[in-house]
Amino acid sequence: MSATRPRPRGVIFDLDGTLVDSFADIAAALNRTRARFDLPALPLEAVRAKVGSGSEYLVRELVPLPPAQAEAALQHYLASYEETALQETRVYPGALEVLEHFRGRPLAVVTNKPLHIARRVLQGLDLWERFRMVLGGDSLARRKPDPLPVRHVLACFALPAGRALLIGDGVHDVRAGRAAGVPIVAVTTGVEPRAVLEAERPTHVIDSLDELLTLYA
Repeated sequence: MSATRPRPRGVIFDLDGTLVDSFADIAAALNRTRARFDLPALPLEAVRAKVGSGSEYLVRELVPLPPAQAEAALQHYLASYEETALQETRVYPGALEVLEHFRGRPLAVVTNKPLHIARRVLQGLDLWERFRMVLGGDSLARRKPDPLPVRHVLACFALPAGRALLIGDGVHDVRAGRAAGVPIVAVTTGVEPRAVLEAERPTHVIDSLDELLTLYA
């Protein structure tokens, strides 16, 4: 482990694959939508590989249908997922300790998941009140990897980019943080293997959230 860094003045977290393991519930909802349109179920890893770019992308990629049916498939998925979003979803080991570690600083979630479902997940896991701001993929005009959501958080928190920290599990997180000038910690618990994350050159790559307790002691 490299030398301890000064604690950031504010922290931005991704949600799926970073704070919570939600892949089983996402896959179940996606497969219910596939079944609705007479498509066979996909294995968890096939769905997991497509998570992170937003629900529209997920459904478009994994429920291939004619354009006339695409919106119906998306709405079916969103309704199905919202209903059962907390059946298997759990907070990752170390996440609560990390949130407590950074308590007193402004904390935010920036996810590409629709805001209403992100709220349901965070409230259901007793995490909602820990964050000063939560942005979903539909909160602003653009989503990650565009830096707009990260810059929006920085502006609302009056936080210099260099004194913030972004923690995420995907290429979109790294690219959004880099474009916004924010230091980035990429965690391998989510959608991308270590080699893919390292190729994006984040500030650090870690295998478990609790490594942050030492890295930013």
